[in-house]
Amino acid sequence: MIPPLAPMTSAKVEPAVEPRQIRRKAAIKREAREIPVSQFGRVRALTKYGMTQAQVADLYEATIDEIDRVIRSPS
Repeated sequence: MIPPLAPMTSAKVEPAVEPRQIRRKAAIKREAREIPVSQFGRVRALTKYGMTQAQVADLYEATIDEIDRVIRSPS
């Protein structure tokens, strides 16, 4: 047997909570590293298979210009 439905007026609705602002911490400036020649192939593969140059630069703690230089250099 199915129990009878409760009237809709008895449902309690709580007011929406005001979203709090989240304070972001300042980014720590790191010294850019130079990518070793032994990693050039890996950098090329990462960018070829979907990572952006900015993501690879974050991974290697290098600049985007350094990643661009690695990608453009001859094998």
